[in-house]
Amino acid sequence: MSEAENTDNKEFCTMAAVTVTGKGNISVKPDLIDLGLNILTKDKDCGNAMDKAGSALEELRSILVSCGFEGDDLKTSDFSVRTEYETVPDENGNYRNVFKGYCCTHALHVSFPMDTQRLADVLGRISSSEAAPEISVRFTVSDPESAREELINLSAADARKKAELLCKASGASLGKLLRISYDRHDVNTYSQTGYGMDVNCLRASAKAVSIAPDDIKLTDSAEFEWEIN
Repeated sequence: MSEAENTDNKEFCTMAAVTVTGKGNISVKPDLIDLGLNILTKDKDCGNAMDKAGSALEELRSILVSCGFEGDDLKTSDFSVRTEYETVPDENGNYRNVFKGYCCTHALHVSFPMDTQRLADVLGRISSSEAAPEISVRFTVSDPESAREELINLSAADARKKAELLCKASGASLGKLLRISYDRHDVNTYSQTGYGMDVNCLRASAKAVSIAPDDIKLTDSAEFEWEIN
């Protein structure tokens, strides 16, 4: 008998399996304030624009040190220098680009444990400074990795529970784990609560506002496949 005939006569058995998607959902209480400070300086001379940004940075760092921070607590998240042009018409009605100068952007942030009074003090001092940065306030968690690990554990437990229920309903039993499919993605660990105060209000008063930011809602999922006995 030829090898081909031998192969045709063999009996093939398809393994039974169950594939489920496990999901994890948790709510985390914010315990960290992330203060964003965006310095924007402009000048016809590139060096002058950068010098202005440097002076503003040193002023902000000095203010933070006076508020109890360390000098290196202020971190850079982005830095860029670009040219700016303005489109204007000439005497014939034709438009052309006119050089306006250089724009230097320095995005910074500093994080500290939840303390609304300290936040108000810092904002009050910064708002009256010459640096005049754009300010943003966000609430997050100090240990995002623990939250991600908890989500993974919940996803795995959820998947196994579903698989066991499916097997029980069909009169089968769950066998060995065959496959796990997990595409890790960035989890947004920031509260949806906004915090905004007009600069003039900040200059007038550094009074703290007692707020309780919304819990951070996190979700994740993974796919599991088990053999069925």
